[in-house]
Amino acid sequence: MIVSTTLTGSNADIIGDALASVLQQVDRCIVIDTGAKDDTVAVARRVAGDKLQLREFPWKNDFAAARNFALDAAAEAGATWAVTLDTDERLLFDRDFDLARSLARTQAQVCMVADDRGGYSKERIVRLPAKVRWEGPTHECLLGRTTAETLSLRGVRFHELPKDPEGVRRKFERDVAILKRYTKQHAKQARWYYYLGASHQHLGDFAAAIDAFRTCAELRGWEEEGAWACYGAAECCCSLLRWHDAVQFCAAGLGIRPATAELAWLAGFAAYKSQRHDDAIAWSHMAIANGLFQGRGAQFERISFRHLPGLYEGPFDVLRWAHKALGNEQAAADALRDYERAKRAREAALAT
Repeated sequence: MIVSTTLTGSNADIIGDALASVLQQVDRCIVIDTGAKDDTVAVARRVAGDKLQLREFPWKNDFAAARNFALDAAAEAGATWAVTLDTDERLLFDRDFDLARSLARTQAQVCMVADDRGGYSKERIVRLPAKVRWEGPTHECLLGRTTAETLSLRGVRFHELPKDPEGVRRKFERDVAILKRYTKQHAKQARWYYYLGASHQHLGDFAAAIDAFRTCAELRGWEEEGAWACYGAAECCCSLLRWHDAVQFCAAGLGIRPATAELAWLAGFAAYKSQRHDDAIAWSHMAIANGLFQGRGAQFERISFRHLPGLYEGPFDVLRWAHKALGNEQAAADALRDYERAKRAREAALAT
């Protein structure tokens, strides 16, 4: 049996579409009320009907605790798989895709689901009884899974509803407050510094973001995350017009995970902005070699942390302007042609 689990507060305006997006693929929808004060439960009952199972969990400012409660509730209901579905998410299934049939074919303990823009994946489907547990009060992660027991599930993606600017600001201010406390208690765990850095970055506090990203990279946790922390720090340096520092962070990230082609692309961009045009060209060719257009990027497994323009057309855009600055109009024209081809390839990849 497959069940969806959805944590909800006062979300009457969005929970219905979330449940409807998964209703035909699951046997039961477990909705966990963390303190709704509106018609959320009534909407869930109207949409899910007989498939609805309601549980209550008083909110404790701890997403991991709530998600672990959800896993336990799904196991108690007799489920063999739990599908995590937030109220601001919609699952998008390919035509003729059958979730039950796909899960029956795998030995995985955890299935990752990609977002509909191709930027990252989330741990969204867990085999029950769970061998894994959620950890972290925000930006929680599943502990106990191995690469061999993890499957990137094809045929389904998720779409996340955008937040309005005020909602975004409140979210990241909340996360900064939570993660400042949590990193003091877990000072050797790289993950929390990454998301502290990302929260500061979204709030425009670039200096604090750089410090947190640097700590994440220096702790040498998960290599993909450490490399992307360097990417985040480099982005912040670009926002501060610190072009040389941006290049240095990109180089450090490539030292952690050389297959991260976006780091070479961003280094090329920063080199161009500092008028080091030959360096910009060299970095861009490095990005192309490990990218997804004319490169070998598909050979390198990526679970999360992607910037698709940097993997496709971005390096050619840098090449175009760098060659133009050096007076090589033919090379600039060739780069523009490749830029347009690479952009079309990215758009086609997203459409499939």
